[in-house]
Amino acid sequence: MQAILTRFGLARTPFTKELDAPDLFSADPITDAVTRLRAAVEGRNSAVLTGDSGVGKTCVLRGLEAALNPARFRLLYLHHANVSSRDFYRQISVLLGLEPKSHPAAMFRQIQAHMEELADEQKIHPVLLLDEAQLVSLGMLEQLHLLLNFRMDSAAFLSVVLVGLPALKERLGRNVLSSLSTRLPTRVHLDPLGVDHVAEYIGHRMQVAGATVEVFSRDAVLSIREATGGVMRKIDVLASQSLQVAFDSSRGSQPCLIDGTVVQKAVRSCAEALR
Repeated sequence: MQAILTRFGLARTPFTKELDAPDLFSADPITDAVTRLRAAVEGRNSAVLTGDSGVGKTCVLRGLEAALNPARFRLLYLHHANVSSRDFYRQISVLLGLEPKSHPAAMFRQIQAHMEELADEQKIHPVLLLDEAQLVSLGMLEQLHLLLNFRMDSAAFLSVVLVGLPALKERLGRNVLSSLSTRLPTRVHLDPLGVDHVAEYIGHRMQVAGATVEVFSRDAVLSIREATGGVMRKIDVLASQSLQVAFDSSRGSQPCLIDGTVVQKAVRSCAEALR
């Protein structure tokens, strides 16, 4: 890998998920999503963020974390909550720094009391980010609207952001979840990137990695968009493979311009990962 970085004048691997918040991609689709979620949370409301796998939902959540004032908001992130109510409340208790009670009802009361204390005494508003929410059982989704109910539903001491695949929207549309659905007024959906945003994304990642000259031609960008459908996770895979193919086929120490032919060779070598 170091030889590839040297050939293309890069200081670090360009298409990796290990990025600091300031280096995240911030084109319009991402920044718009962050802005809408931030407005919802700062207004003490809850929201839903949906999109296909790999389109940038985690990027949006990291952007939201960076945008919120840590002195006023505390983010609680749960990656997978397809568990029993006891385990669900246990996870939240741990995130809040509480010693979990033995019974779900006791943990529920403890969590709500602590959130009221945070609001009244420390002026801190917790935000529960529930990822992969399309996998959460209907029973647990029904529990969420109870968790959002404070002081006879007259106060908002918690915001919930449900994050998941498009199927989450269908689940929330069921009549049995109408009480929860009305508590999630902000709905944000991320689409795959178009050609222009794919070009911006690739250019941004290369620039962050240290590139000072253009490496991917317009023809390469078009081929990458066609092969990946604009899904950022797939773009990372294909762009990385394209760098490898270009390195293997080039001669000398000077960086070469990656074109559509190189990308097509890369597609054939990583086809399974792009499905």
